[in-house]
Amino acid sequence: MIIRWICENCSKKWIYPIEKCVYCKGNITKQKGTNIKVVGITKVYIPSPMHPIVPYNILLLQDEFGNRIPKKTMKEYKIGDIYIEQKAKTENAVSVVKVKYDIYEAIKISFELLKNAGLSPDDKILLKPSIIAAAYPYQAVNTNPDFLNALLTVLFEYGIKKENIIVAEQALIGSDVFDAAVKAGILEICKKNDVKFVDISKGQFEEVESEGYSFKVFKEALNRKIINVPIMKTNFQLGISGALENLSRLVDEETQRNMYFEDIEKTLPRLLKAIPNVLTIADAVNGMQSQGPLASGEPAFLNLIFASKSPAALDAVFCEAAMLPIPSYISQAYVDIKNIEVVGNELDALKYPIKAPLPNETPHPDIKVIDGKACPACLNIMYNLTSKLIGARGEQINLVIGSVLTEEMLEGKERQVALGDCAIKKIEDMKISSIEKIDEKIDDIEKFVLLKKILTTEGTPTITPIDRVKSKMKRLISKVMA
Repeated sequence: MIIRWICENCSKKWIYPIEKCVYCKGNITKQKGTNIKVVGITKVYIPSPMHPIVPYNILLLQDEFGNRIPKKTMKEYKIGDIYIEQKAKTENAVSVVKVKYDIYEAIKISFELLKNAGLSPDDKILLKPSIIAAAYPYQAVNTNPDFLNALLTVLFEYGIKKENIIVAEQALIGSDVFDAAVKAGILEICKKNDVKFVDISKGQFEEVESEGYSFKVFKEALNRKIINVPIMKTNFQLGISGALENLSRLVDEETQRNMYFEDIEKTLPRLLKAIPNVLTIADAVNGMQSQGPLASGEPAFLNLIFASKSPAALDAVFCEAAMLPIPSYISQAYVDIKNIEVVGNELDALKYPIKAPLPNETPHPDIKVIDGKACPACLNIMYNLTSKLIGARGEQINLVIGSVLTEEMLEGKERQVALGDCAIKKIEDMKISSIEKIDEKIDDIEKFVLLKKILTTEGTPTITPIDRVKSKMKRLISKVMA
């Protein structure tokens, strides 16, 4: 499809959306060209950073109105050929749509390529965005509000009633989802579209068995059709945060902790089988690269939308497009990448490398992390502590988190600090005594004081009565300011 915005009065054209003609103030209509043919071809043999795979062809496409756009393809065409985007033939196909200016049209095309993804007016929908922490939309931490707004508009056009839609999420353990949703701009979108926002952590849960593992799943997720709306990001812990990882916050806090304690890479594929009815429409318009999934990462301007009825297949296709290794938890849950049908844009034509995460980096240059698949609670604590300590420099320390730890992971690492119950217990089980400990249950300010003392080697790394008084005063001040 080729889209142009046309003035009804003077017939001026734009390739991007505008509300009024800048010349005559006339009304604007959207012109959609669907009968598209090839009018030009250029073959490229020299690779570049954005286009590493060669040779490829750049087609010049023209619609019935004379509008033209370029299109990259690995296939061979001739001048005069009709250009058609084939719809999905298999149930778990992945559609990949390039976004230029119009997210709304790109989402519509994504669904059409999946033969409307089985949506019907009578559906009761649970929209599950990714809202993990308080961050602005430009930081690419959470699902973009413009993306959610466009998706809601499309769902309304399918005839789905506002009262049959809920937007549901819970933030990382230790963060407030409403605070995150406000800063992310998501709550405003929900209010604008008159749909209900629900905090999953405050809801009811039902026990579901899957491959010998028990999950306490949010009840509404079992009674509604789930539309999974993740933002596609790198993740220093899991490789990527995408469709499959976003489903992990449909379970209660206890289950989340247990999933990580028993190794998230093994439990996450089982969760997928416990939550069967999932359609994913993934926001990769402005995704994240490098040290995701929180604000340490960098925006990655991918301008893509991925959609599929298989979260694992979608994640695998994203990894291929971003030229990242496919994490083991994804490969356990899907068929071979070669057997996944990709529609819309060609996978090889999309590929370009984004920055992969480094496993040991934190926001603080002097603090490294040894991650034993820490749960979201400790991950959140680690990020908050290291971010707040950036102004304090010292000797390098290694922050140990999680329970999936081995002696090999700790060997040769000096100045180690165990953070959180799981890491402390694991360290004690391994009978390692040379590690400082920061209990997960103590006050956040006290955690900060302890880690600062260890980092800067200023004072004994213990909480003094004076520290506790200061902590209480800061808590009182923060409550008054709130």
